Amino acid sequence: MPTVNESTAPPVITVFGSSSPRTPLAYRQAAAAIGAGIAQQGWILRNGAGADGCMGASTDAALAAGGRVQGVNLQYFVDQGFVHPQLHDMRVAATMRERKQLLGADCAAYVILPGGPGTWEELWEVAVERQIGVHDKPLLCCDVDGFWQGFASTLQRAEGEGLLYGPARELLQWYPSPEACMARLQELLA
Repeated sequence: MPTVNESTAPPVITVFGSSSPRTPLAYRQAAAAIGAGIAQQGWILRNGAGADGCMGASTDAALAAGGRVQGVNLQYFVDQGFVHPQLHDMRVAATMRERKQLLGADCAAYVILPGGPGTWEELWEVAVERQIGVHDKPLLCCDVDGFWQGFASTLQRAEGEGLLYGPARELLQWYPSPEACMARLQELLA
């Protein structure tokens, strides 16, 4: 059986975001715009496999636009039934560390949508890895309704106090809308 040449494989975009059914509508709408945009570009959406919140909204929109979706989730959540039922590819991890490794493996970029502590932890881990040179993948934060402004302020303060290895803008990029995120992804992956 022939193997897929990685240079011709579509880029994978890993999207972090909430999985809560209580996720505000504006965040779910932004996630849907990102999911649809990824699919329309012919790219692959990868996320945490949840059926609710930003995860579910991005998956639903990508599928509706004819896209491919890969999910990565913990065995614990799979056993609880917290998995979107229509994923093209589902990878199951034993630990959170393994889950994050699978989410980031061979992706071209990360898009970070609003979310809670799980999303924050994912964001900061990939930011630390970028800062110390483990990867150079773009980190695009979709700042829906100013959700990430507190984090951006903390990062600016850290830069001002010499706690970063370079400018904050080189570590994370902040975009006010899903459309701005998608425009930047298109530039990066052209």
